[in-house]
Amino acid sequence: MPHPPRILEVLLSLAVAGGALVSAGCPSPEERTCDALCDCTGCSEARYLECVDKTEIARKDAEAASCPAGAFDELLTCIGEEAECKDDNFAFDGCEDQERSLRQCRVFVLRTPCQHANEVFMACGQGIVFEDNPDMCIGPTACNAGCILDTSCDGLFGIDPVESSRFNECTLDCLQMK
Repeated sequence: MPHPPRILEVLLSLAVAGGALVSAGCPSPEERTCDALCDCTGCSEARYLECVDKTEIARKDAEAASCPAGAFDELLTCIGEEAECKDDNFAFDGCEDQERSLRQCRVFVLRTPCQHANEVFMACGQGIVFEDNPDMCIGPTACNAGCILDTSCDGLFGIDPVESSRFNECTLDCLQMK
C-alpha cells in the first residue's frame, strides 16, 4: 500500500494534535457554570472543584431520575445566558422554568432545596424559613424543604385540609430520618 506524501502525514498529525488540544481546553457546561459562579463570588480552587463535582452529580441524578430530556442542559444554558454578578451575589433570574422542570424530579443545581423552599414561602407571602447556608440543607432539613416544594400555599397554611395533611405526614417522616 502506498504511503501518503510526508507533508500530508505532517498535516494530519497536526490536525489530530490540534483537535485534541481544542477538546482538552474546552470546558464542560458544568465547568462554565462554575466558572461564572466563582468569578462572581471568588471561590477557592477547592470550592470550584466542589461546584463542578456537585453539578456533574446533579447531571447524573437528572439522568437517573428520568427528568425531561434536555432539562439539565437547558438550565445550564439559561444560567450561562442569564447569569449576573451583583455585589458578589450570583443570580440567574429568568431560569425559573428550567429549574422547576428539574425540581419536579428532585434535582437541584447551584441552589439547595432549602433555598427553593424559601422562595415558595416568600411567594406565599411568608418570610424565609431556612438558613441560606447550603451546608445546613441536609438530612431532615432538606427533606422538609422537599415537603414544602410539593405543597401549595393553601396546603402549607391549612386552607386545603387534604394537602395540609399530606404535608404534615411528609414533615413527620422527615423528622424520623436518621
